[in-house]
Amino acid sequence: MEMTASKSWEKIQKMFKKKVDEMEFNTFFKNVEATDLSNNKLVLTCKSNLVRQNVEKYKEQFEEYLELMFDEEIKVEFVVKKEIIPQEVVYHHKVEVPREKIRTGLNAKNRLDNFVVGENSKLAFNACLAVVENPTPVYNPLFIYGGSGLGKTHLMQAVGNAILERNPNKRVYYSTSEEFSNEFFKVLQEGRIQHFRDKFRALDVLLLDDIQFFEKVFGRGEGTVEEEFFHTFNKLQELGKQIIMISDRYPKEIKNLSKRLESRFLSGLSVEIQQPGFETRMMILRNIAQTQEIEISDSILEYISDSVHTNVRELEGILTHLNARSKLLNEKITLEQVQEMISNNAKREESKVSAKKVIEMISTEYNVSVADMKSKKRLRKIVDTRQITMYLLKNNDKLGLSLTAIGGLLGGKDHSTVISSIRKIEAKVNEDVAFRKEIETLRRKIFR
Repeated sequence: MEMTASKSWEKIQKMFKKKVDEMEFNTFFKNVEATDLSNNKLVLTCKSNLVRQNVEKYKEQFEEYLELMFDEEIKVEFVVKKEIIPQEVVYHHKVEVPREKIRTGLNAKNRLDNFVVGENSKLAFNACLAVVENPTPVYNPLFIYGGSGLGKTHLMQAVGNAILERNPNKRVYYSTSEEFSNEFFKVLQEGRIQHFRDKFRALDVLLLDDIQFFEKVFGRGEGTVEEEFFHTFNKLQELGKQIIMISDRYPKEIKNLSKRLESRFLSGLSVEIQQPGFETRMMILRNIAQTQEIEISDSILEYISDSVHTNVRELEGILTHLNARSKLLNEKITLEQVQEMISNNAKREESKVSAKKVIEMISTEYNVSVADMKSKKRLRKIVDTRQITMYLLKNNDKLGLSLTAIGGLLGGKDHSTVISSIRKIEAKVNEDVAFRKEIETLRRKIFR
């Protein structure tokens, strides 16, 4: 064979650069080198097990491409590069004192290899892998957002566990924003604020969950948790330490977030985890069934996947309930049982106010047609009604609508238009007592 191993791999890389997204290519394909091509076998040496796992899935495609290149069958073998310990370390007599261990707050069960990746979470997953694979931060901060029950916490904690697996001396800490705030208030009362600063600003990786909680404690001026968080964030970023944050909404949607913090949150990479599609829901259900050792047929899983479109947590809840019933009553899980259970759940959901109903009721209340509310018309009455509708849709937890979804319901308005509309109504509610009473009366009428 005249072509070298490296040239063969370069050709394969060139082809796959067009097939996979840039993040996946940079994170995995660039961390593989071809080290041997002989005896009809190409050896690909991967930088880590994680790289090998993610490149190995293309093995058949690699082999097909190699056969076209050489006009004969070439097998691909994957190996993981062994770390070479420098000779001077072996003979060095200085004993390094390990860093003091800290409570990480991580759940060891949350791992990258048991996170089910679908089209809804692929970008977020690849961003997390890039964080693990690169010793210096590539996306800092990494901001992951999306509705509840979609696996955001699992993914973030999996990153922390993967980093510690590679380097146990790393100072990795997971906390919710509520825990961060509570700890700050506690040390402030006890006069131990320096202890708080020493703890958080000495971290290598800070994983902060439920950022939206900060709405409740931010916006109160200097000497507050917001001020402390701002300086902690700055210090870690300045030192090149990794910060990962999770929220149920995009940074611009978080209330009471100062412009300086908003700009810092957006200075890295913000990725959304969306609701899983049918195929991803099926993978999730199979994974849960296997993990919990639930005996259930694929046809029943397909029915559940086709019927439940919300989130991972609900899918898990359905399977857990079915499994418990099966064991307690010593009976098999049947399609009839599942249909009955999902039907009862659907009836309960139907009793909740739908977004469509909210729009129709506001349309009637202000005598503005739904068609006009969805149009691009800029008449004052139509604009006001449209903005009030956006505000009420967003400020109802039962609906759980994103800004994009609200914009879609009202004629495909863009993200920034919805934000601007909601903020205008918020400002008017705060400034105008009569208008505030009007909105509260309307809210009670709609959501009673």
